[in-house]
Amino acid sequence: SGRRNWNAAKDLQRYRHRYPGLIESENEEEEEMWNLSFYKNEICFLPQGLHIETLLESWWDNYEVLEENHSYIQWLFPLREHGMNWRAKPLTCQEIQAFKKSKEVMQRFVRAYQLMLRFYGIILINEETGELKRAENWAERFQNLNRFSHNNLRITRILKCLGEMGYEHYQVHLVKFFLTETLVKETLPNVKRSALDYFLFTIRSKRKRRELVHYAWQHFKPRGSFVWGPHDKLLKYRARSTKSQLHKKAEDKQETPGKKCDDSAEKDQNQSLEEEPKAGDAAGVQPKVNDEDVKEKLSECVLKGGNGEEEKEASFTQQEEKDLHSETEEVQGTAENDCTKESKKRKLDANTAEAKKSGPLKSPTDIENISRNLGECAI
Repeated sequence: SGRRNWNAAKDLQRYRHRYPGLIESENEEEEEMWNLSFYKNEICFLPQGLHIETLLESWWDNYEVLEENHSYIQWLFPLREHGMNWRAKPLTCQEIQAFKKSKEVMQRFVRAYQLMLRFYGIILINEETGELKRAENWAERFQNLNRFSHNNLRITRILKCLGEMGYEHYQVHLVKFFLTETLVKETLPNVKRSALDYFLFTIRSKRKRRELVHYAWQHFKPRGSFVWGPHDKLLKYRARSTKSQLHKKAEDKQETPGKKCDDSAEKDQNQSLEEEPKAGDAAGVQPKVNDEDVKEKLSECVLKGGNGEEEKEASFTQQEEKDLHSETEEVQGTAENDCTKESKKRKLDANTAEAKKSGPLKSPTDIENISRNLGECAI
């Protein structure tokens, strides 16, 4: 269509901001945790389902059943919103915390993720980092992906659930995988639009999302038709890893606009994202421009369009971007300049005190030394 899917943009921004205005049950202690019970192997998924252990064992590589059954996906990857299966229950904040506290449950969650990856022709080669590669039967499985578009909706659900469960580093690798297959290798043409409209914007980390938007822009053809980010900002963009560690920590404080479910989990997610290799490395562009202002505003500009609907979309993050920009300037001013000036000032004071003790200057060398220090302090 040549236009951004703004309904998708609004839906995903609501997800990234943790569903503002969503009211959950006030009696959470008395509420039954259906999703948790399913993952504890206590109940079957509905309708007419199986226990999760039976599902993970008997449906492994059973691609026909995984394709044709539409009841299990909301139970394997629950979200804080209703889906098409009304027998499935929405995920709650209390359940999210309970999931993360149970090692048994989280192991099953990773197995469920691996089950669906194999169905799509992908293998998880590193459970710690989330790194992926093609499976041996990738050509056959990619053909199925290109044929049945409902799998794009399933992948969006999986990505959202990964973020809820604290696996944002898994999200980044999966989105990068699909961007590479759709834009670079061009093996999944019928997935490309979903990858750009939906998959890309499930990433809650602004820094990682900007890197992936830039990566997508670099490989999109024709580049002039790219509508998921402002071209002037993308031309000036440079990988975030070139910034100082202090500046990096300042922006990461602003990456989570609302911490409603689990603050400690968010800290762990941000830490894991920092340790991960930068997603924009494949781009290989290092423009000779000041990128500080560009990347602080890229997230806002990505969601900004030309009509009233697009402006309304951008307004959700306007104040957040202003706060991020002001904090970055403050950190830059204090961290990069004050330390240098302070050391120069101390050197100048020491020379001045020594000069007072020794009396009037007696040689050009003394004058040159003080002039040099004065010049360095001014700089």
